[in-house]
Amino acid sequence: MRVERMARAGSALALVALVGLGCAPDDDASAAAGGAADRDLAASGAPDGVPSGAKPAPGDVFRSLDGGEATFDDLRGNVVVANLWGTWCLPCRDELPELVELARIYGGRPVVVLGLAVDSGDVDEIRDFLEEFGVEYPNWTIGMDDAVATFGAVGFPTTVMVDPEGWIRKELLGPQTAASLTAEIEALLP
Repeated sequence: MRVERMARAGSALALVALVGLGCAPDDDASAAAGGAADRDLAASGAPDGVPSGAKPAPGDVFRSLDGGEATFDDLRGNVVVANLWGTWCLPCRDELPELVELARIYGGRPVVVLGLAVDSGDVDEIRDFLEEFGVEYPNWTIGMDDAVATFGAVGFPTTVMVDPEGWIRKELLGPQTAASLTAEIEALLP
């Protein structure tokens, strides 16, 4: 009985730690995805022409809020700060002003702040939400299963840094600041 209570307490602490970083997905797919809080993909042994430890940005087709189709290939030549977020995620809401500021800082430069709205309602609901927070950078929609399968998201917000050649160079879990993301962007700019 005592061992069982200790195991439950340990599980509760692990959940509190994950939620403290951000919002955890409800399904078990996130557990299968694995992953660390922040992943710097700078491992050695990469083939020629591939940045060390990098992996390609997904080739999936996403739906933009204007109803069109969009891909990461459309953003080649830019550093992309792709932020997976949800209207239902309180840490994501807290992070939005930082991303708005980041988009302002890099306006006119080869940097795209991109939101990926995860299971956040219909397009009108997402637009209303973004308007409330003053978000003007582009947003695409994605389902929870796709966020986990495509990006390995284990919690939200998750931010993925993509270099101008289309390589994912870093994955960050939890709310970020404009200052911390600026340092990541500057490292990827040519």
